[in-house]
This record gives sequence, C-alpha cells and structure tokens, in this order.
Amino acid sequence: MAECAEDFQVEVLRAFSVLCALAEDLGRQDWAGALMVGCGLGPGGPALALAGNIAGAGCLAIEERSAVCRAALRSGACDFVVNSVDEALRILKNEIRQRRPVSVGLALGPNAALTELMERGVLPQVFTAIGAEGDASGAAAIDVTAREPAAPDSAARRFAELGTLVVDFDGSLAASAGVVDASARLEGYTRERGLRLESFGFADGEGLRAFDARLRAMIPATDARARWCAAAPRSFHRERPHRRVVFLTDEEVERVRS
Repeated sequence: MAECAEDFQVEVLRAFSVLCALAEDLGRQDWAGALMVGCGLGPGGPALALAGNIAGAGCLAIEERSAVCRAALRSGACDFVVNSVDEALRILKNEIRQRRPVSVGLALGPNAALTELMERGVLPQVFTAIGAEGDASGAAAIDVTAREPAAPDSAARRFAELGTLVVDFDGSLAASAGVVDASARLEGYTRERGLRLESFGFADGEGLRAFDARLRAMIPATDARARWCAAAPRSFHRERPHRRVVFLTDEEVERVRS
C-alpha cells in the first residue's frame, strides 16, 4: 500500500477499508473496544493510526523519534503523544473500556516498548509495523522474563501465537507466518463489492460540505463506509484543494454525480 504514500487521504481510506474487511472476516461490526498496536509513524504510519481511529479502535503507535510523534499529533493522526508505556496504557484503557476511539503516539524505542507490553500481558487484537527492519536474531519467540529486545518481527510472531491478527501494510512483516497481506485483502474486498476508488474535487468548502451530506444520505448506516463518510469531514478539513475520496460502486458514482 506504499504507492499511495503521497496522498494522505487516499492512504487513510485504503487502510480504513482494510480494517473494515478484517472486521467483517472476524464477524465484527467495527473495531470499537479493540486495541491496535503499530510500530512506526514514518511513511504510512500516521495514515494507519488515523484509519484505526476512524474504524473505532484504540490505537497505540510506537515511534522512537519524538519529532515524528509531534508531527503526527499536529496532523491529527494521533490524539495524544506520551513518553512511557504507563501513560499510553492509562489513556488507552479508559477509552477502550468505554468503546471510544483514540490514537496514542508513544515516543519510545520499539524494542523497549514491545518488550514491556508483553511483560505486562498486553495483547492487542491487531498488530502491524510500518517500515520495520525485522528481528536480526531470528528468534522464534521472545523470552520476556529475560527482558530481551522485542523487534517487530519477533513481536509479530509472539502476538500471533496468542491470537492477535497480524497485518502487513508495506512488506515489513511479509516473512512472518500467518500475516495478512493488506493489499491483497483490500483488492478482494473491493472486487467482491464492485467498489472503485473515486476522487471528487470542489471549488470551495461549501461544495464539499454539500457533497459529504449527499454521501451520508446515500450510504446506509449499516455499511462500514458510513464511518468514513462521517469522519472524513472532520479528519481532512484542512486539506486543500477541497476534495473527497471514497470507495463507490458504479451505480453510486452515477447517483452522486447526477
């Protein structure tokens, strides 16, 4: 999914649609009440954090570069940025308990963060990594009692053994067993439903707001895309030029353009 990195709104939509497909695979309506852990807020990371938020999850994005975390906070990809696992879990537990979406950036090295999460028995429903370099040790599992570093690939294997859904969005985790290929899942999801990615441009905010209202009226509330239609106006209100991207069927495209 890295080919969309130059277009943030498209990238968020694609990541959100993958999460919708995976929720459906598991018989879930959305990801409310679930924890999603991701490594990296570099290219692709902010889009994934925001997509998880829109999908209803509590998202923990681990990124050791504090400047990158602050940039994600300014862009709206993260709601909070903290410096310790304790602070992150305090926020996440409260919001997840109330089934409210939240995205927390953790400014900490991934090895230290992942090791502490596993020592504390934190088990996410979804785990991914953006731009992960893998585990040079090649260990099949992590001995958390020995406080050994937990590289993303090692963490992915450990989490998968415990039932976590491990998703590869950019090839970082492709070597790990049982990993879901996000691009392949998105292709299947859109093909099954006859959806295609559409982009609509507008001269001003008023035109975009009217279009968003038409989308919300057209997409049923039971359709996962309704969450996108409701969240996109809030998430991309600063984007210029004014536009909206959305997955639609041929019939829906004709309806919104008529």
